Amino acid sequence: MKKLKIVHTVYGDASGGRWQAMLNTFDALASKGHEGILVYGDENKELRSENYPRFCLNSSGFYDLLAAVRLALWLRTYRPDVVIAHSGRAVYLFKNAMFFARIKCPVIAMNHSHNVKRTVRADGFIHITPYVAQCVAEAAKKKGLDLTKKPQTVISNLIHLPEEKPVFPETFSQPVFLGVMTRLVEYKGTHLAISAVDQLKKQKYKVKLLIAGEGEQKEALIQQVKDLNLENEVEFLGWIGGEDKRKFYRDIDIALVPTMNDTQPLAILDAFAWGKPVIASDHISVQQIIRQGENGLMAKCGDIGSLAENLAILIKDSTKRSQLAASAYSDVLSKYQFIKVADKSDRFICSLF
Repeated sequence: MKKLKIVHTVYGDASGGRWQAMLNTFDALASKGHEGILVYGDENKELRSENYPRFCLNSSGFYDLLAAVRLALWLRTYRPDVVIAHSGRAVYLFKNAMFFARIKCPVIAMNHSHNVKRTVRADGFIHITPYVAQCVAEAAKKKGLDLTKKPQTVISNLIHLPEEKPVFPETFSQPVFLGVMTRLVEYKGTHLAISAVDQLKKQKYKVKLLIAGEGEQKEALIQQVKDLNLENEVEFLGWIGGEDKRKFYRDIDIALVPTMNDTQPLAILDAFAWGKPVIASDHISVQQIIRQGENGLMAKCGDIGSLAENLAILIKDSTKRSQLAASAYSDVLSKYQFIKVADKSDRFICSLF
C-alpha cells in the first residue's frame, strides 16, 4: 500500500479537544507508515507540538489571500498527497492555496463541532459521529450543493487504553467519589454537577466530587461551592495530566459528563477506557455514544434533579454499576481504541487514491 504525505491542519483557536484530536489523527496514520506534518497559525503556536514536524503560517481569516499565496509556495515544495483539515478556516485556506499552487490534492474536512457550514467546500469528509454527517448533509442542502459524490466516512475520535486493565468492582468506598474532567466553561455543565452533589448531600448520601480542569468559569464554581457549603464535598484539582490523571481515574467511582453542548465528549471515552460507569446528559452528542441503561446512564440535559436521581440509582445498585462499566469497556475495545481507529482511518485515506 502506498505511503502518503499527509498535512494535518487547524486554524482558529484549537485549545480544546480539537488540537489533541488532530495529534491523535496524526499518530494513527503515522502508525500505518504515512508521513505527516502539522500546519497551523500563531493562535495555536503555544499548544503542544514537540516531536511533530510542523510548519507555522499565520492566517488572519477565511479570506486571507496573502496567506493562501504563501501556503501555495510551500505546497509546491512539500507536495502532500492529502490534507486533513480540522476547522473551516483550514478548509478555506488550503482550498484557496491549492488553486494558487495549481496542484491537485484532496482536502478532507474533519469536523469537531456541529457548526459545519464552512467546511462543505472540502473534497471529502471524516465525520466523528453520525450526527455530524447529518449536519454536513443539511448544510450542503441549504447551499444547494451535492456532496453524494464526495468521499466520506464516519470515524470516531480515538482513545488510548490505559496500561492497567480495568476491574469492575461492585462495592464503593465511603464517600463515593464522583469525577468531572473538563474545561470549566458554562456549557460543560460542571455547575450542574455541583448542584447535584448538594441534592445528594441533603438526601444523606456521602459523596465527594473531584473537578479536574481549568477555565473561565472556575471562580464562579468555587463561589457556588462556598454558597452551598460544600467545601468538604467538592475539590478542585486544576488541570491534570500524566500520573495525576491516572490517579484521578483510579480514585473516582463514577464519571460525570453533564455537557449541554458538545460534539463527541472525550471525557466519556476516557472514562469508558478506565472501566468507570458514566452518567452524562442526554445531549445529542452523548446519544451518539451512550445507549441508555446498557453502557451508561443519561440524565435530562440541564436538569439537576435528573442528574442527582441517576447518581442515586448507581450509588444504590452495585450490579448495575459493574454491568455498565463492563459494557462500556467492551465498546472501547471494539470501536474507540487507537488500533481500531487507525485501521479505519488508513483504509479511508488510502481509498482516495
